[in-house]
Amino acid sequence: MSANLSDRRSLIAQLAWQEAMGIDEVLLDRHDDDRSLSISDLIPAQAPAQGPSQQTSHPSRPVQTPPPAATSAPASAFIQPVSPPADSYGAVIPPELTAIESLDALRTAMADYDGCALKNTASNMIFADGNPAARVMVIGEVPGRDEDRVGLPLVGSAGQLFDRMLASIGLSRADTYITTLIPWRPPGNRTPTDEEMALLTPWLLRHIQLVNPERLLLLGGAPAKSLLPQAGGILKLRGRWHDLDAGDGTTRQAMVTLHPSYLIRSPAQKRLAYADLLALADKLG
Repeated sequence: MSANLSDRRSLIAQLAWQEAMGIDEVLLDRHDDDRSLSISDLIPAQAPAQGPSQQTSHPSRPVQTPPPAATSAPASAFIQPVSPPADSYGAVIPPELTAIESLDALRTAMADYDGCALKNTASNMIFADGNPAARVMVIGEVPGRDEDRVGLPLVGSAGQLFDRMLASIGLSRADTYITTLIPWRPPGNRTPTDEEMALLTPWLLRHIQLVNPERLLLLGGAPAKSLLPQAGGILKLRGRWHDLDAGDGTTRQAMVTLHPSYLIRSPAQKRLAYADLLALADKLG
C-alpha cells in the first residue's frame, strides 16, 4: 500500500511539474484521434468517504484505521495550482520606463530598482544574452537555479539543449537576443505572484520595445500567458504566429514553443518544438 501511495505521489508530482511548464493538455499517440485530455482528467476522482454504518469488521480482528498520510488529503492537495500571472497585455508602461531610451540605461535602472522584493532573495539579476541587433528575441520562463547562479538566461542543461535547437535551423546565440520573463528568481522556484508580475512586466515590455525584434520566440506557458491576449494552454498556442503588442502600438509576430527544460524530461515532444523552429526559420528566410 505504501508503494502504491509513493507511486501515486510521484506521478502527481510529475503532472504538477508539467502544468508549471504550461503543459495543461495531453497529446494522444494516435494520429487519427484529435482529442486532448486536461491534467485534471489524469487525476482519479476521490471515492466518497464511507460512514460508520458502511464499515465492516472481522469479529477476530479490530478495524484498521488507514494512516493519516493516505486519507488526510485528497489527490489535488499534492498539486500546487499554477495561476497565470496577471494579464499584462496592453499594459500601460509608466513614464519612468518610457523615458529610458537604451538597453544599457534599462539594465542600469533595473539593477537600481528596489520596488520588488524578489531582488533581495536572488543571487543575480538576469538581464539578457546574445545579440541586441538580432532579428529574433527569445523570452524564456521565470529564472531557475542555474540562471540565478550564473546571471544569464537559458544556461545549464536546458541552455545546452536550446543551443542545439537553434543549430538545427542554422542559428546560434549570436543570431538571437535572449531574456527571461522576470529578472529575478523567486525563492524556491515558486510561481511569481500577480503583484510581482504587475511590477515587473512593464520592464519586459519596455525591453521588447527597445530591442524591437522582427520576430519573438516565447519559450513555455508563462511568457505566452503573460504577453498574448489569446486564451488557452501552450499546446493550443504553439505552432502558429500571434500578434504581440508590447504597449507601443506596434504589432510584432510571436511564436510560442515548448521550453527546453520540459523537453529534457519529455523528449517525445521535441518533434513539436522542431516544427515550431522550422516555422521560425521559414519566416526568417
